[in-house]
Amino acid sequence: MKTYTTYKRLIAKTVILSLLASLAIAFVYGIYIKQRAIDELARVDARKTSRLAFEALYSAMEKGWSKKELDSIILRLNQVEPNMHISAYRSPIVAELFGDRKHDKQVREHDPVVARAMLGEEILSGDEEIRYLYPIIVKQECIFCHTNAKIGDINGVLDVRFPVANLKISLTTMVNSFIIFFVFFTILIFAILYFRLNTLLVQPINQFIGLIQEIINKNDMAKRVSLKTKILEVKNIENYFNKMLDSMQDYYEKLQELSDRDYLTGLYNRRKFEEFLSYEILRSLRHQHKFTVIMIDLDNFKYINDTYGHASGDLVLKEVTDIFKHNLRNADILARLGGDEFAIILPETPYENGYIVIEKLRSRLESSMISLMIDKISLTASFGIAEYPEQGESIESLLTGSDLAMYKAKKSGKNTIARADQNDQEIAAEMQKKGEFIRRAIDEDRIEPFFQPIYDIRTNELFGYEVLARIRDGQRYMPAGQFIEIAESLGLASRIDHIVLVKGLETRTRLAMWDKKFFFNLSSHSLFTGDYVSIIKEHCTQNPHATVETNVVIEILEREAIHNVNALITIIEETKEQGIGFALDDFGSGFSSFVYLKYFDTNYVKIDGEFVKNIVVNEKDRIFVKHINQISQEFGKETIAEYVEDEETLNVLKELGVNYAQGYYLGKPNQLS
Repeated sequence: MKTYTTYKRLIAKTVILSLLASLAIAFVYGIYIKQRAIDELARVDARKTSRLAFEALYSAMEKGWSKKELDSIILRLNQVEPNMHISAYRSPIVAELFGDRKHDKQVREHDPVVARAMLGEEILSGDEEIRYLYPIIVKQECIFCHTNAKIGDINGVLDVRFPVANLKISLTTMVNSFIIFFVFFTILIFAILYFRLNTLLVQPINQFIGLIQEIINKNDMAKRVSLKTKILEVKNIENYFNKMLDSMQDYYEKLQELSDRDYLTGLYNRRKFEEFLSYEILRSLRHQHKFTVIMIDLDNFKYINDTYGHASGDLVLKEVTDIFKHNLRNADILARLGGDEFAIILPETPYENGYIVIEKLRSRLESSMISLMIDKISLTASFGIAEYPEQGESIESLLTGSDLAMYKAKKSGKNTIARADQNDQEIAAEMQKKGEFIRRAIDEDRIEPFFQPIYDIRTNELFGYEVLARIRDGQRYMPAGQFIEIAESLGLASRIDHIVLVKGLETRTRLAMWDKKFFFNLSSHSLFTGDYVSIIKEHCTQNPHATVETNVVIEILEREAIHNVNALITIIEETKEQGIGFALDDFGSGFSSFVYLKYFDTNYVKIDGEFVKNIVVNEKDRIFVKHINQISQEFGKETIAEYVEDEETLNVLKELGVNYAQGYYLGKPNQLS
């Protein structure tokens, strides 16, 4: 098992190793200094002492002092430094002229070191005790007294002895030695620290940076960091960074899945379905084979939602998905396009074989009993088939053909299968008629904004308005539910959104209601392609007390959000920077609702009216609303309850802590004058 050390331990070990190395060097250097003291400093010290002794003796000899008096001088010199001993030996030349001494003769004959010094050699010897022999060389002034000598002869030897401990090292030598040691010690520590830190810290960090750059450049979330290090802190960086990558990869994969798949059923969404359809067209063109596209719409699904609630409707959609999956081939592509609408691609399958597959699906769905919480129901669907290339050679034509066929099946009594027929214009004409009505309403400026008030439950003060689309048809106004589906299928929803947004903001400007929130419903197409941001920003320039906050809120339908999660997250982040708020509409209508709280940074959560309208008499609905409100507020979002139809409902919402409410009890949608 690989062991790691901490950064503190690394520094401590490095300093201790450096100290031990320095002490070893100091010990070796001490021996060197001692030897140098013996070889150089002792010689200098002894020479100086010998010279002083010689000068003292020479002065006495110049005065004609006797041998006895000279011995007395040497004695006094030895008393000056008790641990030092000075001896003077006469050479044979001096003994011949002034007489010899017994001791001197014995030393000359028996001490080889003295004998060498008598020949003129200056000698330094000894380990624990220093012995220095200084030969006294005859000079010009000596010939006056030593008549038998000539210049260069040896008159005698001074023998100086003292212990090594008595050596006196100069202050300069000591300071220089300390400086050398300190500099060397500092260099050594920094060298070791540099090497250790570079190997164990700097190189792993550089490796870490390089791996991060590689991950960024290649967008490879599967790559993991592996650092060569023994430092625990660096290893922890590796571990925690890899854990962060694990979380990011999981987050990325979930976002990718949300981008490609419907969160409720796990099926492909419309965007991914169209990608597969485009690929299948190219493949079929290359290999010259046919395939079929099937559009499916569940019959009377609105009744299930209205009777049993959206939660039960979601359960039904999941059950239907399982039935379809178990009766299709692995190569077949099944998608949920939105609401209760499904689509299938049957690769390499002509109409005749495709019809057999769809009939099997229709029969199995019809015969299956779907269990709800309190009931069992049977369900049917209408199927429309379009064959490539007979009914179309492009994505648009195939989708339109299968959609028309499905609409035809609906008109034929539901629970049936219809094929797109190029000669059958009845359905297309009906859709065209409705489309013309909407286009005429747009061209004749008959799209009008209606405003439903939203109140602060705590203060009973007006908080803002939800702006709703209406079509003026004579003396009546047609609500959005009667035309918006056709408008979306014909690509007219964005134009309606644009008109309602502009007119709604104009009304706000006219009434100077700058302190009130205005909520607008925008389709996904308007969100992704519209110029609503510039319209709102231009509108806000007329505010005499303009702030960064626009007080304009865009509502997002959950069922639209699932089709392109990644793009919607980006739009919300960028648009919120412009001071525009967001609300998650019909919250609780699907199983995926709480997931969107995590991914979408919205300001408000509008609780689906399906839970609100029966909150007074239905304990389960009250529990739903209570927890939706609690979780939303824990995520930092304020809540708005829809479908508040009476005072009792309002009081229950107030008890639960819901922030705002709207509904017929508080005010119906109307025009503002």
